[in-house]
Amino acid sequence: MKAKGLTWVLLLLLAGSTLQSPAGESATDRQKIEMIKARADKGDTEAQLRMASIYATGDGVAKDPVKAAKWRRKAAELGNAHAQCLLGLDYADGFGVKKNLTEAVRWLRKAADQGLAGAQYDLGQIYAGGDIQGKSTADAVALYRKAAEQGLPEAQCAVGNCYLEGVGVPKDIPEGVKWTRKAAEQGNANAQQTLGKCYAKGKGVSEDNVQAYKWLNLAAAHDNPNSDDIKVNLSMVERFMTTEQIADGQRLAREFKPGSASSAGESPAPAAGSGSVPTGAAAATTPGVASVAASPSRTGLVNVKAEDDTQEIFVDGAFVGNTPAKLKLAEGPHLVEVKKPGFKDYRKEVKVGEGSELTLRVVLEKQP
Repeated sequence: MKAKGLTWVLLLLLAGSTLQSPAGESATDRQKIEMIKARADKGDTEAQLRMASIYATGDGVAKDPVKAAKWRRKAAELGNAHAQCLLGLDYADGFGVKKNLTEAVRWLRKAADQGLAGAQYDLGQIYAGGDIQGKSTADAVALYRKAAEQGLPEAQCAVGNCYLEGVGVPKDIPEGVKWTRKAAEQGNANAQQTLGKCYAKGKGVSEDNVQAYKWLNLAAAHDNPNSDDIKVNLSMVERFMTTEQIADGQRLAREFKPGSASSAGESPAPAAGSGSVPTGAAAATTPGVASVAASPSRTGLVNVKAEDDTQEIFVDGAFVGNTPAKLKLAEGPHLVEVKKPGFKDYRKEVKVGEGSELTLRVVLEKQP
């Protein structure tokens, strides 16, 4: 009898569990998913991307990366640049599909050809890695430049470095400084360090220790692996500065406000038929804090924290800034990615609620 009674208890518990969705969602939430799926089945690419996010997170359904990738493919095949970029990253990472660099390049290329800056930069990084036959660093620079001209600071920094070092393009110090400055003025720490060293050495600019101190001081304010090197550069510059000059450099650093992507380079209109192309980040108000354009009435916050500030943050395939950052996102599911060369990408599907605040603590693993 005891065994039989226990069996009934277990059956009742199991029956109760089947009444709830996998993520414990309410009937209203399940109904919303059905409405999204109905639109997705009719070819609405935005709804298809929402379904992909739902399956990637297990938000109201059983978590299923394979189904997530299938929904992204549906939107990608209909020409949605955002979906093409995400599907390319799926193939690059082996998320829901078998890892395939050729397929990754194919889909990233489609998105890049539609003018999506994040896809252009990601594809450039793959080309620069030397893993694609027939593609060289020159091809990578061409892609970096397209993204840089749209105001993507990581791409601007990459173009600047290529010209400063003569990688993939003829060495051109003034051109390198120009692109490095664009990225530095948007708050990119690597570019700020490089620009500070250029001022200290008079490389491509007039030697100016106050300006060198300003940019190195800004770079040092970020917690990253190059901090020790930056501090050494700062101390070397200080040796040739008066107390008043140091004070001027510190003042300039305090008064610095990162500019928006549009202030550093105008973004061209996306190509026709591009579907929904993310607009990227709005102007950041303080170093290390980014704000993503979203509906002002129904938004939430996502705090992205990491070990250093050289890591790049992408939301739904669009670059939004460096870590750490506080992102203001529209209500609903979003894909947050954090990347750094030499490390495995971090990917997290989040559901943002109206007025909610989430925190992501990112720890990247080194690639073997």
